[in-house]
Amino acid sequence: MANFNRIAGIYDALKKIVFKDQLENAAQHFLKDISQNSSIIIIGGGSGQLLKCFDNTHKISYVELSSKMIEKAKKVRTNAEVKFINADILNFHSIQHYDYVITPFILDCFKENELHIIFSKIEAINHTATVWIHTDFYPKKIWQKVLVKLMYWFFNLATGLSTSKLPDFDTIFKKHDFILKSKASFFHSMIESKIYQKIE
Repeated sequence: MANFNRIAGIYDALKKIVFKDQLENAAQHFLKDISQNSSIIIIGGGSGQLLKCFDNTHKISYVELSSKMIEKAKKVRTNAEVKFINADILNFHSIQHYDYVITPFILDCFKENELHIIFSKIEAINHTATVWIHTDFYPKKIWQKVLVKLMYWFFNLATGLSTSKLPDFDTIFKKHDFILKSKASFFHSMIESKIYQKIE
């Protein structure tokens, strides 16, 4: 998996140059609907801007590979109880079960075979009512697809990212028996935030 330590200091600025506030707006869109007293796992939360959205009843496990991103996330003011975990999600194990799983712009960093491993790990920490909030790129127009290719080119060079194309998220969620409950679109419908739940 890519390590974002090299660009942690400029990552948020880079996002704003291209997308302004749209990435944050998308990632945070459904967070306001999270129930109080919920247990939450955030996978690949980067510099931790999402943490501003939680209240003092929320307990969060924050799994992030980049140690420098975790340093930045620890400086974000939040009311939630946060446990920071410096780990690659591919090697992460937990005996805890969570009410919410949040994956903001992280699943695009993995190849399809790796995603199946990640899905299996997430299924193991689910319970029957777990809500998965997934936010990522869904390019439809030619210019959007070109932009995604340019982003992969940059992150391949800057972080050692080993994949160079977006997975078919919809097919993978369906294959693992997750059903789409709601979605919202951003940035000319190039970005989508989706709520999934496991079919029982």
